Amino acid sequence: MTINISDDGQTTVKTDAVRLMLEKQLQERVDILVELSPRALPTVDPIAYQTAASHRRLVEQITAALNRLDAGTYGRCTGCGREIPAARLEVLPHAAACIECQSHADAA
Repeated sequence: MTINISDDGQTTVKTDAVRLMLEKQLQERVDILVELSPRALPTVDPIAYQTAASHRRLVEQITAALNRLDAGTYGRCTGCGREIPAARLEVLPHAAACIECQSHADAA
């Protein structure tokens, strides 16, 4: 993924590269869910059940990030509207919130 910070501190995102990466991550998660589905029941395999739940949440987050790309709001915090730091997007490209807003959400 390519995220650049310009001389004036603005973050620019190469959306084509981000989209391809997010789509790849989405497909990987969907493939895992398909593989887990026969045994992802709490009574059959509780670990597979929890793993599938985690992957479903990631699928939702990645899909939401792709929707933000389409809407032109990718890289903006859904909580406060400020830019999400480039370093955060590098590590967590589907991040919807800046660290401050995410910290508040996690504390609630």
